Amino acid sequence: MSRQTAGHRFRSVAGLVLAAALAAAAMLVPAAARAGSVSLAWDAVPDGGLAGYRLFIGSTPGAGDFGILDVGDVTSITVTNLPDCVDLHFGVKAVDLGGNESPGFAEFVFGMPQPMVLETTPGLLEQGMEAVTVQVTGANFSSGMQRSDIAFDDPDVRVVDLQVISCFELELLLSVGPYLASPEDPDYNGAGGVVEEVPPAAIGTRSVRVTAPDALGRPVRGDAPAALDIEFVPQRTDIDGNGRVDGFDLARMARGFGSEYGHGSAYHPDLDLDGDKSVDGIDLSLLAEYFTTTF
Repeated sequence: MSRQTAGHRFRSVAGLVLAAALAAAAMLVPAAARAGSVSLAWDAVPDGGLAGYRLFIGSTPGAGDFGILDVGDVTSITVTNLPDCVDLHFGVKAVDLGGNESPGFAEFVFGMPQPMVLETTPGLLEQGMEAVTVQVTGANFSSGMQRSDIAFDDPDVRVVDLQVISCFELELLLSVGPYLASPEDPDYNGAGGVVEEVPPAAIGTRSVRVTAPDALGRPVRGDAPAALDIEFVPQRTDIDGNGRVDGFDLARMARGFGSEYGHGSAYHPDLDLDGDKSVDGIDLSLLAEYFTTTF
């Protein structure tokens, strides 16, 4: 195929799909080595003289200062070891068997690699915390991020506020109960409105996930190697709040034992010591562990 033919047919391809799903490596390694990657796809040029495609990665459209790659006769590729927190332009040209490039590019895509979380400080929260500041370090945090762009693998951890300190750092204000009913609630994640009196988050770990727009402006969920731990608060075993874990607390638990959240009136969050939405043997064993303790 001639150089002119290659260029004409390349320009005629609808949009050169270039669906840039920006992604970061999921390994937990030092930040300096955590370069991002980008997955690109485009429509094929229908020409028997096509040798392949050439990908240009640059700080401006058409530049190749971050790499020029001959990718062969394929219509998708994942490029790794891209710098974090750098806005990049990606463009593709067709190349014929004589090594001639199409004169123009398909439309460019632009953006940073997908956001990622490396560490949270502090990494341990307690049940029932109303507000605690947590620093999140990672990369590719957009200045336009909203608190709804931060998610945990348990909806009980509520994001009250978010500040983007830099592309590598976020500051979150979190609450571990009370919390909004469910992710399906339109007011979920601290946006306002109706709060149900349900128990604080269950004991365990909460992965931190960040959402940011990809090169085409679509929301992309980042990887989450970092997590927060939620620890049990022994004082919750003092159910009646008289300063001592005693028979009165045991009697209260006995009245609600076997109940579950959303199933009848016997359930009460004060009895659900581990916050798993069920008053069961785990809660009884926690009460027994601290029986006769004075706070």
